[in-house]
Amino acid sequence: FISNKPDLYGPFWIATTLIVVSSASGSFAQYLSGVRKNDVDKVSASAIFFYGYVSLLPAAIWGLLIWHNKPMRLLNLVGIYGYAMAVFIPTSILCAAPSPILRWCLIMLAAGISGLSIVMNLKQHFMEALKGKGAVYLAGIAGIHLLCAVGLGFYFFHVSGL
Repeated sequence: FISNKPDLYGPFWIATTLIVVSSASGSFAQYLSGVRKNDVDKVSASAIFFYGYVSLLPAAIWGLLIWHNKPMRLLNLVGIYGYAMAVFIPTSILCAAPSPILRWCLIMLAAGISGLSIVMNLKQHFMEALKGKGAVYLAGIAGIHLLCAVGLGFYFFHVSGL
């Protein structure tokens, strides 16, 4: 769990590493599958996605909690989201394997681990702050996280014809 002294160093470098690793691994997975295509656009798209994910979703949750008059520090939220994404670094490397089933199993495992990390870090605050609605909001957060992981899988590791 994130302490009372969150940092932005870890979330920034985790997101930056994910940009490089997911782009390179996605291109390598395509190469191993016989697709000879240079996708330089994946680097800029992944930068928008990962930096946006680590900053915009925590900002939205922060705004939601302020709206319910139960604020949480924005830096804590950024730290929770940033560090939760760390599991996707080895997952991105392993997804270069030429097996689509293995790729999807790895992506879903990483989504489960990181999603559980996010939900467990937010659970106490949400349940106290939002009473009966806390579980609904946490389920929504988990659902959004799962959709983002599936989107990453399709964008970086889906090879045409498989």
